Amino acid sequence: MIATSTEVVLSVRGIEKSYGKNHVLRGVDLDVHRGEVVCLIGASGSGKTSLLRCMNLLMEPDQGEIVIEGAPLFRSAGDERLKLSGRQVSAVRIKTGMVFQSFNLFPHRTALENIIEAPLVVKKVPRAEAEARALELLTRMGLPDAGNKYPSQLSGGQQQRVAIARALAMQPTIMLFDEPTSALDPELVGEVLAAIRQLAADGMTMVIVTHEIGFAYELADRVVFMDQGVVAASGAPRDLLLSAASPRLAAFVGRFTEQARLLGPLAVQPAAPSFTSPN
Repeated sequence: MIATSTEVVLSVRGIEKSYGKNHVLRGVDLDVHRGEVVCLIGASGSGKTSLLRCMNLLMEPDQGEIVIEGAPLFRSAGDERLKLSGRQVSAVRIKTGMVFQSFNLFPHRTALENIIEAPLVVKKVPRAEAEARALELLTRMGLPDAGNKYPSQLSGGQQQRVAIARALAMQPTIMLFDEPTSALDPELVGEVLAAIRQLAADGMTMVIVTHEIGFAYELADRVVFMDQGVVAASGAPRDLLLSAASPRLAAFVGRFTEQARLLGPLAVQPAAPSFTSPN
C-alpha cells in the first residue's frame, strides 16, 4: 500500500501514561496521514494498545497532545491543560471508529440493530437511512443476510465484521483496530483480514494494533515497532521487517523474516476470502 496524501489526520505528541509505577508510554510522537495504514507491532506490554486507546481518549494520557483533523482532543503540559466540554470532546472523538478484540456487540440486538444504534442516538439519522446504510455495510463486509441474526447466531469472524460495520456506520475519518483477530479461531482470521484489506483498498485511514506480522507486511504503508513504551522503529514494511536494524526488532520478527527469505513474503500470509464493496 502507498499513502496518497501528506495531510495529517491524527497527530499525537509527547504522550505519557503510567499506571502507578508502571510507565507504559514514554513520550510517544506519531503522525498518521490521510489514506495511510499504520500497523503497530510489539511484544505484550510494549504500549501499543495503550497508545491506540489514547488516540481517541478511551484512555486519558498523563501528558501530551492529541489532534484529529486539526481539532485538539487533548493537551496537557506541566500545569497547563486544555479544557474541553463533553460535547466538544465527543465532536472530535466521533471522527474515530474503534474495533476491539472482543467484538462488544449487544447480545440482545440483531446485527442490524447493533449497527444502527449509534447513528440513531448520536447523529439523529432517520431510521430508514440508518437501516439502508447498515445493510450496505453488511454487504460490504460479506454478510448480506446477517441483518436479522443475533450475535450468538454468528461465528466469531462474522461478529467481528459486524463490529467493523458498526464502526463504519458513524462515517469516521480514521479507524482504530485493537488486535481485531486475536479472539478468533485460526480458520476465521482470514475473513476479518480480508474485510480490513478492502477498507485499505477503499482508502480508509487506519491504525491497526496487530500480532499478524505477515498481514502488517502486506497491508501497511508504515509499520511502527513499540518497545518499552516508545516508538523503537518506524518505516516501510519491507525495510523494517526484512532488514531489522536493531537486535530487539530482529528477535521479535525473526520467524517471519526467516520464512520470508526462504519462501517469499507472500507465502506467510493467512489465506483470506475476497469481499467486494457495492457500487
